[in-house]
Amino acid sequence: MTLPKRKWMITGILGLMAILVSPFILSRVVPGVTLRYYFWLERKLDMPVLRDLEPFLIDVGVLRPARVRVRGGFTMLLDPRDLVPLSLLRSEEWQTEVWDSLLPALPKGAVFLDVGAHIGIFTLKASQEVGREGKAIAFEPNPETAMLLRDNVAANHMENVTVEEIACTDKEQPLTLYAAPIVNTGASSLSPDNARYGAGPPPRPFQVRGRRIDDVVRELNLNRVDAIKIDVEGAELEVLRGAVETLRHFHPKIVVEIVPAQLASFHTTPEDVAALIKSTGYTMGAPVSAGATDWEWTIAQSAVKMFEPATAGQLVKGFSALAARTWRFTAAQFAIALRPPEGASSQGATLVGKFVFPEVEYRQFQQIHLSAKIGGVELPGVTFSTVGEHEYRAEVPARVLQNNPAEVDFFQDKTMKAGNDDFGLIVLSIGLEPRPGTK
Repeated sequence: MTLPKRKWMITGILGLMAILVSPFILSRVVPGVTLRYYFWLERKLDMPVLRDLEPFLIDVGVLRPARVRVRGGFTMLLDPRDLVPLSLLRSEEWQTEVWDSLLPALPKGAVFLDVGAHIGIFTLKASQEVGREGKAIAFEPNPETAMLLRDNVAANHMENVTVEEIACTDKEQPLTLYAAPIVNTGASSLSPDNARYGAGPPPRPFQVRGRRIDDVVRELNLNRVDAIKIDVEGAELEVLRGAVETLRHFHPKIVVEIVPAQLASFHTTPEDVAALIKSTGYTMGAPVSAGATDWEWTIAQSAVKMFEPATAGQLVKGFSALAARTWRFTAAQFAIALRPPEGASSQGATLVGKFVFPEVEYRQFQQIHLSAKIGGVELPGVTFSTVGEHEYRAEVPARVLQNNPAEVDFFQDKTMKAGNDDFGLIVLSIGLEPRPGTK
């Protein structure tokens, strides 16, 4: 072997040793840097050996609990033995689909209820979103986890967060919470069966206080509730039973975990959960996660303005992303769900849409024809032949407005192509208006 080749080989071996040995050195001085550095290497180098080393490095104390800055700019005390912190370390994310569902309902000044807050990833994110004028209420009954939650809130100086160390249920009562083992503390539950995790040690019991969300909302004198996330390992129906007044009064967006096997431990079913939510006025439920383990629930509105985040869930298909915080492009076919206004089931309603025929499409087509259909019934169409804003109006018969919400399908005869997407008219708003004389 020539001298230059030997030199480069030695340099490479020393470099690899430095990569592997440096965490041992850093862990004794700055454990947070060690955690961040090691899992950063995992993501960047994509070397299976690094993930295979994790259990050993955890056992010898190289990878140990430490405060780490996570995506979003705040810091969290993360234990690499625990499922949620480990996911944050590995991927910098946790249940992104749940957060994406909650975010549109959390403008500045909003109030968020985090039921089953755990160490606070959603609480901290919501605190940032709603700002000083808003509030995040974090419910966490596990006393050990609640202590970590409070530490995370305090470390980030989030004064708009209130931690409630209680189990949310349907009445004031003492309860036994079963704390899951360290491998997944988020599995802690009021059911011992749900808190068991693999072949780990049995769950540890804690006596906790059970309270209704309605009582806490009243006690905190909240004048709005915009979103509720519920993830309580099977006790979701009990939580909702204790929040009926809040749901009926404020109509917040609900994102709730639905795991049939966990619900069965409480002798309930997904159908029971859906029935209770619907009984408080909610009309739109849809899964937000793979396998339908999380569902979002909202109340459909009669009119949807494209810039209103809270009604984005009513855009069924064929709408582009929001542009200029005001409008959206539409595909050749698009659909929206609308709540029929009062009296529409007997008197009918008027479908009204505000659209823009953009100049770039006018130059190519000169005109676009728009038509609509509800419940299989075709509505009159209209042709737009000038640039600018236009209104579409059509009378909708009562017989197709018996369901809440009613799905409206729109069709355009011409669209522009951009890759695999097509773009037609710009939409500003769509709604169902009561006919004159109806209440």
